[in-house]
Amino acid sequence: MAKSRVDNHMKEDASELLVSNLLPEEWVMRKLHPDYGVDVTIEVFERQEGKIPTMGEFLFVQLKSTTSLKRGIEPIKPRGNVEKGLDPQDGDAEHELDVVRFVVDTDTIDNARLMGPSTPLMLFVCDLVESEVYYVCLTDYYDKVIEPRGIDLTKQASVTVLIPAGNKLTDPRSAQVMRFFATRAKLYGMFNLAQFQYREARWILSEFADHDYVEKLPSNFAMIERFAYRLRAMPIWERDIPWQLMRDYKTRLDLIIKNIEADTLGLILRGIDAFLKGDDKALTPLLQFHELCSMSWEQFSAIGQTFEDIVREWFLPTWMGQLGSGEEPYFREIK
Repeated sequence: MAKSRVDNHMKEDASELLVSNLLPEEWVMRKLHPDYGVDVTIEVFERQEGKIPTMGEFLFVQLKSTTSLKRGIEPIKPRGNVEKGLDPQDGDAEHELDVVRFVVDTDTIDNARLMGPSTPLMLFVCDLVESEVYYVCLTDYYDKVIEPRGIDLTKQASVTVLIPAGNKLTDPRSAQVMRFFATRAKLYGMFNLAQFQYREARWILSEFADHDYVEKLPSNFAMIERFAYRLRAMPIWERDIPWQLMRDYKTRLDLIIKNIEADTLGLILRGIDAFLKGDDKALTPLLQFHELCSMSWEQFSAIGQTFEDIVREWFLPTWMGQLGSGEEPYFREIK
């Protein structure tokens, strides 16, 4: 008898085609064979001035398919940051969330854990009946749901993963959300650079208003200038991701650079000369630039903390996550 196709192979092909059709046409999906927990990679491309360059961003995906999707409603209880303590799941639920329930083997979950937070592993569940794809980040799911609840993966073969029903590729914002996950490595790189710069900038800026270091002002200013241009050159600032804080801080960084290019150093040095001659108001350019930079780098250094405290839970079936990313009618108050 001739060799024949099996249903699983047909489902795999249907899933890959469905995902490909729902992603931006410029993006490239590659199937891995053999695969060890990552079925496909997705490379992000963007149209720019008549060309379609790669963005150097990738999604790593475990692709699953089903013709019998299980849905449900999950009560969502308030809780704090689980990096500071376990999630006891006590108290009363104030919200409820429509979810998709999907069983995932613990080896896949552990693979997501091993890949680490800077390389998120996505789970795509393809509903072949409704032609829909539901997604959740397994890496974040482990760190923010499984581990804090004390689930021991060594003692069970599988975990039922709850996917928010609003996490679907047919949603108009899905491409932006996928960019959000694909830029994770760039985000972490920016967090690290901002932290380094803040530790150095604190000492530099403390010398700005100290008369004992007035001769070092040009070199200190030059270092702040270097920091501003290096931080602004990080490619994450130009990406379209759903995080308003990044847009606000980009504006702040541009303001610092605008001040630098407007010869603020010259204004400061001339102001110091005028101050030494008795004009107290002449120090205003120095004080304003000092305040702008001090406040900005302190806030830049905290972006990573905000991400870990709040943003990394987005698109997860948790109270904090849904407050930041959930939408009605899927996420709602219990009445």
